[in-house]
Amino acid sequence: MQIQNAIKRLSKHGKVIQDRPGSYYAIINGCEVSFLANGEDRPDNSICCERCRRLDDEDDIQSDYWGGSFYDNLTQAIRAA
Repeated sequence: MQIQNAIKRLSKHGKVIQDRPGSYYAIINGCEVSFLANGEDRPDNSICCERCRRLDDEDDIQSDYWGGSFYDNLTQAIRAA
């Protein structure tokens, strides 16, 4: 899925926020649904790392813990929220 299409799909469920280049998320039902740009942050590039996590579930880089779950596509991540 292309970035522009992913933003449109995610915006149907919540406000899409870009917190840094290539990283997008929206808050849906107390969960953060996010994805990353695969390569450069251009609208026609594809997405990767579709993820859903609770807002109180934080990542811990020192212990290699990543909160939430990763999914095969954005629709699955949205449904998990």
